[in-house]
Amino acid sequence: MDAATIHAKIYAGRAKAALRLGIDYNVMRPLSAASPMSNQVTMTKVAFNVGDSNYSKPNLYGDALWYADLDGRLTQAGDYLVHPSAPSDVKFIAAQQLLLPVVCIDCNRSVRVSRQATTTAVGTVGYSGTTGATEINILGGVGMWPASILFGGKQQVGLSLPAGAKQSGWRILLPPSVPATVVIGASDIVTDDIGRRYLIDGAELTDLGWRINANELHT
Repeated sequence: MDAATIHAKIYAGRAKAALRLGIDYNVMRPLSAASPMSNQVTMTKVAFNVGDSNYSKPNLYGDALWYADLDGRLTQAGDYLVHPSAPSDVKFIAAQQLLLPVVCIDCNRSVRVSRQATTTAVGTVGYSGTTGATEINILGGVGMWPASILFGGKQQVGLSLPAGAKQSGWRILLPPSVPATVVIGASDIVTDDIGRRYLIDGAELTDLGWRINANELHT
């Protein structure tokens, strides 16, 4: 029996576990950078755990990582799993590696990524700093991309003022289904669904998706 056959049998077994323990989730597969949640490919049972196959341990603060029992023959890395009656319950599949558990990331925010438009003007020009009015969306537009945004990354030292404080760093995770034509980089801006804005310090593309370090922008 080869690895591919064993892999399929593992997914069949996880599908049986999901039938007993799981609940229905819509499987959404992004087709474009602008509108990631418009393409539903199926609905399937999913049961989530934190690496404990006995389902006896809870997920805790600061950890977006989950493992999923589901029929992996119906899904692929980069798909979103969306609870049909609780649309804020969203996770993306980060990895479906051979013979290994399905890795998911819990999404607590939705985001778009924009880039400051370049100017060809010369001489005296207006303000050229970061403003929403002069940014171009490179990810998201018609819809936003569900993502994980948790404390992490590099702190910035606050100003030497009575109310000065260190600015917490943030770690942003996006799925591997972000189109290859979208290259996120330092100085790009992330805007979330509650209006917070983050300046990207660094962005790393991995097999599991984009891993971004950012600091919150304050105006």
